[in-house]
Amino acid sequence: MNFRLFDIIETEKFQFVRIHKNGNTSVLKCIKDTYGKEVYYTHQLSKKPRFCIIRDPYERFLSGLKWDLNINNMNIEDINVEKLFTTNETHMRNNLVGHIKHSVSQIPYFFNVQCSHYVDMSDLNIFLKMHFNKTAHETKSEDSQNIEKYLDKNDIMKYLHMDYYVYDSIKKSPFLWEWQHGKIF
Repeated sequence: MNFRLFDIIETEKFQFVRIHKNGNTSVLKCIKDTYGKEVYYTHQLSKKPRFCIIRDPYERFLSGLKWDLNINNMNIEDINVEKLFTTNETHMRNNLVGHIKHSVSQIPYFFNVQCSHYVDMSDLNIFLKMHFNKTAHETKSEDSQNIEKYLDKNDIMKYLHMDYYVYDSIKKSPFLWEWQHGKIF
């Protein structure tokens, strides 16, 4: 299992735990538009409400793989997909220069951050509208290649089994935010 150094965005009212390929750009845009210079990065936990966005593991894997292929100008045919699941992902040196594998599990992002609320990606628009009075969520078009025709979904799902277990557990937990729960900050 890979352990990740987490990034937390903090304002006077809440903390947001960043998970790559889970709507960060949309949430950060709303936070910066609302709070401006009052936003800062921290690695400290506080008693403020702390939330993160969770995403269906297979959708997140595809999005992350497409993103990594695109930014590195690679083709899916040229890589060994299995190595995406079996190599060491996190090292401080790589994080500092922004070399993050966006297709890895979202589970390590949950370690030691104690989120008080999890927002499913499918509810992101509603969450942003309710909390920031705007919707900034948009689907990026990183699909310069149709990679799914080169992947065997059943093989990928074998590697995502634990991700789905955690994802499904969060979705069934009382920590999953839903619009009926109202605002958290």
